[in-house]
Amino acid sequence: MMRDNRIGFRIAKLLARQRAGQITDEEVRELEAWKGKSPENEELFLRWQKGDFFSGEYAKYKEIDVSRAKDIMQKRIDRERRAGWRLRVLRISVTAAVVLLAVGSFYFFKGEGDGKRDTVPSIALISAQRPTLKLNDGSVVLLDSVAAGFKEEGVTVSKTGESTLAYLAGDTLDKRALAYNTLSVPKGAEFDLVLADGTQVWLNAESKLKYPVAFGSRERVVELEGEGFFKVSKDASRPFRVKTKSQVVEVLGTEFNVDAYPDEGYVYTTLVEGKVKVDAEGKSLELVPGMQSVVGGQEMYSRKVNTGDVVSWKNGMFVLEDKSLEEIMSKLARWYDFNIFYQNQVVKEITFKGKIPRYASFESILDILERTGEVKFKVSGQTVTVYQ
Repeated sequence: MMRDNRIGFRIAKLLARQRAGQITDEEVRELEAWKGKSPENEELFLRWQKGDFFSGEYAKYKEIDVSRAKDIMQKRIDRERRAGWRLRVLRISVTAAVVLLAVGSFYFFKGEGDGKRDTVPSIALISAQRPTLKLNDGSVVLLDSVAAGFKEEGVTVSKTGESTLAYLAGDTLDKRALAYNTLSVPKGAEFDLVLADGTQVWLNAESKLKYPVAFGSRERVVELEGEGFFKVSKDASRPFRVKTKSQVVEVLGTEFNVDAYPDEGYVYTTLVEGKVKVDAEGKSLELVPGMQSVVGGQEMYSRKVNTGDVVSWKNGMFVLEDKSLEEIMSKLARWYDFNIFYQNQVVKEITFKGKIPRYASFESILDILERTGEVKFKVSGQTVTVYQ
């Protein structure tokens, strides 16, 4: 059953990426293979292409009484626990997963609310900004206009999908001074990268990565601003380092996430697999899988986290565990590109739990936040005013 759930949400993500114009060639083939497996899949695919699919499903969703649904679910859970039954795993169809992803049909838990709310005006979806690549000579290339492959300082750069670049260095090591590229991902976008050593990097919205087109023989160093997930190719003779404004992460071969947005007070490094050392302001921490370092000001400490939640952005979700409204709105602003104004500063500290599909409509997200009864929103152009 869990496999069915994963398949459902995987296809839902592909359909959402297709609508957002961010689907890769490989993902198109995967989607086509799924579509050809049954008439039901074909029918769902065709429904997804129609604009009234969203409005119809969202209209149904808005009629849901959140408080009543939560009460019914809690009573069912309590009843099954008292009876000593194992709680059944929900089996989600692809259709249900698509609806969940399309209209943001998920719950936030903070207060019961009365189910009454003002109508939230529509806001433009993901902005049509374009990822760019700054070459070693200072020129800037729009990545959506790049052909299948090109040469950069003697290194072959292959565009393997709509949002993926791969560097093939060959035998260029140590033969010349390092040449650098800088990949910039705007708000409302994401991009994948395969570095010359085989290291894979996933960059989140509003992020930059500066890296050599081919690494030298002694070390591998990249510079990050924003958020990136790294799957480092093992090479004991050349340690891999990720530099941010306030810290350096050193690894040999591992998987980890670095959240280092310049407008936030802290840098978060989360280890998924392997081992890393985090250096900052003369202090250092070693992390084991499942641990996260927090660096900011004079503070530096580690804590245990759910790594799946932290890296959920890479899989098309925002997972929020006891996040403040200010943190939530900051994350959303990088994806939907809007300005935030708080009429009352106290609301910034209200905390929520929940899951947000990255491709859900902005209207549906604000609507669900309002259903908690804790906050209200007013949208004017690209500015969102938050009040109680």
